[in-house]
Amino acid sequence: MTARFALALILIGLITLMVFVTTYMNQEGDVRSLLLGASLCALGLILRRRVARRERAESGRFRMLRRLSVRGEEDEN
Repeated sequence: MTARFALALILIGLITLMVFVTTYMNQEGDVRSLLLGASLCALGLILRRRVARRERAESGRFRMLRRLSVRGEEDEN
């Protein structure tokens, strides 16, 4: 769920940055939209990185069980 929220923040941030670029080309650019887009993208990237770290840490849940099963197979041979 957090990963989807992070992706949504990144997408909204990129859209806001594109709005800033188009308005800047017309000499009506607002710095607040630039800051908002950049901060939303950054927040989304930070959240995605946290989710990725948490998923990597959980992948070793059955590591000990796998080691024991491999050792058992080696003892049988």
